[in-house]
Amino acid sequence: MKTILRFMVIVTSTVCCASSPSQIPARDDTPEHFNFTIMDRQVIESDGSYNNTPAVARAENGDWVLSYRKGRDHVNSPLVILRRSLDRGRTWGPEVVYFNTSQPDPTLALTTDGRLLIEFVQLDPNGVAGSAYSLSQDNGLTWGPFTFFDNPVSNTYAFPTAFLTVAGTMYAASYGPHGDGTNDSMLWDSVDSGSSWKKRSIIRQTGDAGINETAIAQVGATRFLAVSRDNLNTSTWAHFSDDSGVTWGNQIDYTSQVGVLQLPQLIRVGKALLLFGRQFDSHAPPHEFVLFTSFDGGKTFRNRIVLDTYTGDVIDGGYCWPLSMGDRKVFVVYYADSHNLRQPDIKSLVLNLKNER
Repeated sequence: MKTILRFMVIVTSTVCCASSPSQIPARDDTPEHFNFTIMDRQVIESDGSYNNTPAVARAENGDWVLSYRKGRDHVNSPLVILRRSLDRGRTWGPEVVYFNTSQPDPTLALTTDGRLLIEFVQLDPNGVAGSAYSLSQDNGLTWGPFTFFDNPVSNTYAFPTAFLTVAGTMYAASYGPHGDGTNDSMLWDSVDSGSSWKKRSIIRQTGDAGINETAIAQVGATRFLAVSRDNLNTSTWAHFSDDSGVTWGNQIDYTSQVGVLQLPQLIRVGKALLLFGRQFDSHAPPHEFVLFTSFDGGKTFRNRIVLDTYTGDVIDGGYCWPLSMGDRKVFVVYYADSHNLRQPDIKSLVLNLKNER
């Protein structure tokens, strides 16, 4: 069944059920002439395991490749699963265990020359953890050796959010230790289709609060937006760059707009910039997987929509990965516990965006 949602109605209803004024943005009654449908909700995997942190990419041959971790619980999820869809996410092939890691979290990207890239945290020969990547020449069927992004490898811990490609250059945001117990977020780029990567800039500026999981989007010709999770889980932060991520402006507090988000994800659809995330809370379930929209290049986000609720602890769901389907549709894969057993499922939905103001 398709569910038709109009933003002005949903803003009123979802914010009223929020539990903590410090974590949920204030009510916004500004009407937006914009609507969408949620289509094709499905459960991709529900087998009593701890299925979590999915990512999805479109391979050069048109196949969709899905990755996620599987295990007994949030900490012990060592198996990296890959699955394929030949019908744009409607059905999925069987689970195949490709890798074994006790570290976070597989991410996928299509490179500019048509290869697939997978990234997750690996241990080097000395047992030191750091982010590493592998490339596939055959649409994700086989993978080459892993290369660490950084040296020392521990300086860059993870690339948890969607990669961005602009004019043939690939960009990705990572995070790693700042040296004082907090984290920095860094922007990386690749000009050779993901074969090698260099650190372009540090997004966190002097005097800024610590940040980790960071989403990036192009919001102008050379203007980038970065939205970041706060180290202390008390805020959501943003930075703008006007030189394609070489330098960054002051840290901006977005908490009043979007509350406290974990694993933000950004994707542009027409004039709309969509911001997904887990709405962090400290209460009993239900917890919320949410969406906000911006029509001014990410300066303001409004129209808080609860895309799904879930049970268990707050860490047992709410992380997602969006993939543009074209024709103003976005496929969103996420994980969520459904039966208060702390055994999250892999789920998906399709957003079909209709009108813009």
